[in-house]
Order: sequence, then structure tokens, then C-alpha cells
Amino acid sequence: MKSFIITSILFGVGFSAYLYAITHWTVQFETKELRILFSRVSLILILVPLFILSFFSKSPFIAYLKKPQWNELIYFPFIWSGFHRTSVKFFLFIALIVNTIVFTPFIIQNGWFAIKEMWLLTIIFSITNAVLEELIWRGNLLNRFSELLGEKWAVVLTSLGFGLQHYSLGIPWVTCIAFSIGGMFYGGITIKGRSVIPSILWHFIFNILMVLSGFLLN
Repeated sequence: MKSFIITSILFGVGFSAYLYAITHWTVQFETKELRILFSRVSLILILVPLFILSFFSKSPFIAYLKKPQWNELIYFPFIWSGFHRTSVKFFLFIALIVNTIVFTPFIIQNGWFAIKEMWLLTIIFSITNAVLEELIWRGNLLNRFSELLGEKWAVVLTSLGFGLQHYSLGIPWVTCIAFSIGGMFYGGITIKGRSVIPSILWHFIFNILMVLSGFLLN
């Protein structure tokens, strides 16, 4: 419990610094695109206290930064149990197909010209956001909470936090809840695959689809 409280406090310190940065420092940027990119880079402020904590604990800073176990099994819909089971790699493949199908009509509606205008922002935003958010929630906190509370509670807590974090960006509650549900499966493939790489890849593709569909800038 002591380790859990310390981890939570240090995360709170980093998150407070992150909120301060996106609230007070982003106003100096003239365009919405630059403000969005700066807010994503500011996620580093959350990682700094967690990085310091790793020096004083036996837990590594990023535990799951290793080659994925692609053939490990994951169940749907409850990760550890469900009516269907499949490998991590096939689950990820199906998830990406579903995401693409959902976003494609909006991408088409947005038009080819918009895609050409946004391709650089899309790549920079998608890489920065996917890597930093996954290192925070699945790379660091998921591992630490798994050691302290067990894998299932760790997935639940980090998924809720992941969804609620987006509320600070002005995203509606309904969408934040959807992100929390998605975070459950990000955590699931991280736990089952013993690596944060699948969730980074999934998050990266999802971000690309989200930007190209116009949801980020509209």
C-alpha cells in the first residue's frame, strides 16, 4: 500500500505539471496544430517523477519494452476469459481492421486535400502521442500496479486513468469512457504479449485514423 500511495502521489505531481503546461504554456502558440503538438510533448512531465521513482525501487522504469510474445492467447471480451480466444497478433490485426472500417467514411468525407495538408501533423502527433501515452500507462504504471495489486486490477486502474486523462483535453465524457474501454484492451495485449510494443502500434494507427478523419482539429 505504501508503494501504491507513493507511485500515485508522484504520478499526481507529474500530471499536475502536465496540466499546468497545457493550460498556461500552450497559449503562446498561434496555431491550434502547434498547441496540440506541444500538449502531447508535455506528457514527458508525467514520466519524469516516475523515472525518478525507478531509481529508488526495484521496479524498472519501463518493464514491457521488449519483443512481444505474439502467439500468447488473449480472450474476448474479458482478456482473461470470454467466449473467444485468439493470439495477440491476430487480435491486434482484427482491432486495426475494425478501427479502419469505422474511421474510413469520415476520412473520405474529409477529402484528399485535407489529408495532403495534414500528413506531417498526422505523423508527428501520432508517434508522439502513442509512444508517450503508452510508456506512461502501459509501460510504467501497468507494471508497477501489477506488482502491487495484480494484473487485473492494474489493467482496470490504468484504463480508467487513461480515459480520464483525455478529459483534461476537453474531450467529452462519453468519448473518455470509450477510451477507457479501449485502454482495457491496450492493457490486455500488453499483459498477454509481455510487451508495450503492440499497444504502441495500435495506438499509433488509431491516432493516424483519428487525425485524418478530422476529429482532432474539428
